[in-house]
Amino acid sequence: MTSPAPAPLRSSSGRRHVGLAALVFPVIIGMAACSTPAPTVSSSSAGSAGAASVTPAPDGQATPAVSPSGAAAPSAFSQSVTAALQALLASSPQPSTAQVRESLTAAGFAPAAVEVSASRTPTGLAADAVEVGILGDNECVMAQLRAGTVATSVLPVLPNGRCFVGSVQR
Repeated sequence: MTSPAPAPLRSSSGRRHVGLAALVFPVIIGMAACSTPAPTVSSSSAGSAGAASVTPAPDGQATPAVSPSGAAAPSAFSQSVTAALQALLASSPQPSTAQVRESLTAAGFAPAAVEVSASRTPTGLAADAVEVGILGDNECVMAQLRAGTVATSVLPVLPNGRCFVGSVQR
């Protein structure tokens, strides 16, 4: 006596639909992410000044503020953040979290408005860069301190009222 041949458990067309969905879904998500404008970023060393601001447009979209010369016009808030960080970098090219916090507080920023990433790794090594977020009235000035330079960008405040996502060194 012989047993009958086993029937296929599932057709291959079901697998094709799952594979197609796995390829199409990331493309759709990527296209949705492209619909928001990118922030304007400015980079400067300790000896130069400059940052860019992004202001909300009437339709809710963020658009860069432009001066008559065509360049992005930095807000007074972002200029003062950049100036304070450049002064710190002039004295310490690779500042610690505490130094960044103290410098910004001494420059007049409220301690609760200053968010700083860790300047040391969990193994005790110096971090490549220190990230800083300073909360303004309706904007966050984000800065990265790396190798004696500061790069800044102006972003909207997060829905939770902060500039950083995740944990912050306090």
